[in-house]
Amino acid sequence: MHSQTGATARTARTAAAVCLLLLTSGCFSPPSPSPESPTSTTTSASPSATDPTGSASANGDATAGPLPGPGDGPPVAGAPVIRWIPIGPAAPTDPPEGTLYELLRNRDCDGLRDSTLNTGFPAVWTAAEATCLALATDLPQDWQRAQTALAGIPGLPPGRCWEIKVTESLRQAVDLRTANPGVQLLVDASGAGDDCPRRLTGLTVLDGPHAGAPAPTVPAGGGTPVRLEGFFVNVDNVLVNGNPVEFEGQQFGPFVFYAPAAAGIGPARVTVQATPPVSGEAVLFYADPTTPDPSPTTPTTSPPSDPPGTGLPTVGPPAAEAPLLLPPPS
Repeated sequence: MHSQTGATARTARTAAAVCLLLLTSGCFSPPSPSPESPTSTTTSASPSATDPTGSASANGDATAGPLPGPGDGPPVAGAPVIRWIPIGPAAPTDPPEGTLYELLRNRDCDGLRDSTLNTGFPAVWTAAEATCLALATDLPQDWQRAQTALAGIPGLPPGRCWEIKVTESLRQAVDLRTANPGVQLLVDASGAGDDCPRRLTGLTVLDGPHAGAPAPTVPAGGGTPVRLEGFFVNVDNVLVNGNPVEFEGQQFGPFVFYAPAAAGIGPARVTVQATPPVSGEAVLFYADPTTPDPSPTTPTTSPPSDPPGTGLPTVGPPAAEAPLLLPPPS
């Protein structure tokens, strides 16, 4: 009974060992590849790997790469190039337009879309967000939306330099995509400088006998409104010969000051104080008080002269005949 039980136990242990050996060998043997799915040693590059600067659209067209920063070399000759908006000196004191300008310059489409800033010309920034997205996706429907948004931008006054430059770049992008379908657009800012320098470029007299004259001239007594010409944001002071004078204007102008009385003989120097600083200066002339102001003249008329040899009036009733005086009777 005991020997039979021991033999049975030895046989069971031997079988278990053989089974364990077989199982172990099977676990470490690599699986053979399926004949229907052979493996490859080459990894296919994704579109982002082959072109980290671009994205593929649904129709397979090439798309615009992200903005090269200032200082990057110009793109390949012959490629359609968008001259992107130039650098604008942003400052913490700038109005909302300065923030949106920088968002577009960096092609931050999400920032433009999510912005809740109030601006003077919101249609410009609606078109900016639409064109930014079109450059990123290169989808026809996005380009159509950008084109429609651009058509809604109204006329911009000369003092709105930021909006003018933004609109120029957006319109160029839409025009180049229309003229070059299926071709990769390049966005280049390497050659762009500050196209909106804050600078005083001149003066315009708004009232008086010299209004609008090329040489800004005001009466010596002062008080004449004069408009500053140039690009300004948040003017702090207008100085005439270094002395602050009264002025008025919104964030982007126009800015008008009132000429002070002449302090002496000769012109006055006009400058602007603002943050960031405004460069340039202008000259204001004062009219000579001894010289009469130009004014329209009325032609004078004189009565006609008498006909020669008569000495008599040519019009009117004839003169009454004088009575004849007779000598008294003798």
